[in-house]
Amino acid sequence: MNVLVVVLRLIHVVSGIVWVGFAVFATFYLVPVVEAAGPEGGKIMAALQRRGLLTVMPLLALATLISGFWLFARDSATAAGTFGRSPMGMTLGIGGLLALIAFLIGIVVMRPAMTRVGKIMASMGEASTDQERQSRLAEAGRLRARGGAAGRFVTWFLVLAAVAMAVARDV
Repeated sequence: MNVLVVVLRLIHVVSGIVWVGFAVFATFYLVPVVEAAGPEGGKIMAALQRRGLLTVMPLLALATLISGFWLFARDSATAAGTFGRSPMGMTLGIGGLLALIAFLIGIVVMRPAMTRVGKIMASMGEASTDQERQSRLAEAGRLRARGGAAGRFVTWFLVLAAVAMAVARDV
């Protein structure tokens, strides 16, 4: 038994479960409920941000990606370069690529949009006129829509990556 492989698999599977699970929960349950709550929903999102959600989720994603790529590289090295061309290797590679794309969309598009929404909503008390408040709400709405669309892409890419990982041994 190789302890490094066991630890890498543990990190990969557990952090991947949490990453994909939270993405599905957030996309299909949390975000719609927060939107339905109207202005009160902003308090929920602000509380999640204060609890470190925007720090923890990217760290779990990185743990998943790093451990997965390490395992893939290890298998590739031991198979004299043939692993990546095998059906299992190609399926795992596609899953890893989908997860990497999901991570990049999350970091480059979704996270900045949602961080900006939080800042806008926190600054609403500073708005001195109704017009300024409406302008901030409109900007927050646009950013929420952008972040939501990115979140849906991330979720579907992660679900497809999880499917690839689940079936790779049997293809």
